[in-house]
Amino acid sequence: MRKLVKKAIIPAAGKGSRLRPITNAIPKEMIRVGKKPGIEHVLSVLKAGGVEDVLIIIGRKKNAILDYLGSGERLGLNIYYRMQEEPKGTAHAIQLGEDFIGRDDEFVIMYGDNYITPYETMKDIVNFHQEKDGKGTLVLHPVEDPRRFGVVKIAEDREILGMIEKPTWEEAEPYQIDGHWLNIAGLMILNSKIFDYIKKTERGKNDEIWLTDSIELMRKEGNKLYGYKFDGKRFDIGDFESLREADRLEIERLKEEED
Repeated sequence: MRKLVKKAIIPAAGKGSRLRPITNAIPKEMIRVGKKPGIEHVLSVLKAGGVEDVLIIIGRKKNAILDYLGSGERLGLNIYYRMQEEPKGTAHAIQLGEDFIGRDDEFVIMYGDNYITPYETMKDIVNFHQEKDGKGTLVLHPVEDPRRFGVVKIAEDREILGMIEKPTWEEAEPYQIDGHWLNIAGLMILNSKIFDYIKKTERGKNDEIWLTDSIELMRKEGNKLYGYKFDGKRFDIGDFESLREADRLEIERLKEEED
């Protein structure tokens, strides 16, 4: 029987440049979606899936996250923090948590600016991951424009056949499925072997180390990865349009709960 997935890493060190001037004052993860900051929604998703211990990777000028969440006791979680001193990419941020994750353990990664509902979807993702018995499960969501995201090719049995980070239109063409692309939705479960592959990953676009490249390297060396197709609502709240949509959806959800 596989171990339960009890740990998670949340990368939350990005500058939030697309949300300026708001992010000149507060981190994008602290912008409210409905009645609470975006990162609190992230923690609710993780908790719904059985996660107990969370490491948040923060950047400079992100102390508001620590001040708000503290130890996590209020939320029924154990929350720890680590500083990414310079923006060196998503893989570098995850690497900072290597000693937080045990050897041959599995853990969740969920980006701090990711709004997903319903929260309980996390239970289904964990169950899917355990049934497939691979080295990783990437949560996938259809998008019309692949250029802002990591996108994948997927087989009928949901095994992942390839992936690319923030492609051009030309680069994205081979990954198109039924008129859209399957975006890596900022949520995944990975085996701790990923840390070995991060160390082997060459710098990519913007001279940063991208987690998508590390995962693809891991896949190419024979580690089976699977894609969970998520059919709920998901927004990367790193720009104003997505933030407005997520906020509208959350307010509607709260009204339904009240009724």
